Amino acid sequence: MNIAELLARIPYLEPHRLEVTPGRAQVHMPGREQLMNHVGIVHAGALYTAAETAAGIAAMDVVGDQRAVVLLRSANVRYTRRATGPVLATATVDLGRAQAARQAFLAVARADVTVTVVADCEGEPVLEGTFDYALRPRRET
Repeated sequence: MNIAELLARIPYLEPHRLEVTPGRAQVHMPGREQLMNHVGIVHAGALYTAAETAAGIAAMDVVGDQRAVVLLRSANVRYTRRATGPVLATATVDLGRAQAARQAFLAVARADVTVTVVADCEGEPVLEGTFDYALRPRRET
């Protein structure tokens, strides 16, 4: 499954914008009424989905050729302020650690990578977190 197909399966993010560069992925989640909770702010689950999606894409990009399955092992997030509209989730992977994970994956078909995410709304962070992923070989189906 390519990234566009993956994003199409996540209704929170539709329509979306995506930008991927080495060590970084950004996912834009539009501000929509369906994403608001009972007090009129973006639901925490929607924020988490945007952040984890950006982090997962950044982790996928470590290997880059879809040979790996990216599995979330753990996450630690902190909600820092209320989100009231569109959100831009920016995920970053340290390039040195990404290269080490890529080399480990190519050598032994296993690697781990940590991705840092900041979700931004109106120029201020609304969520900060780290997501730890296991990279495992994709099985032929």
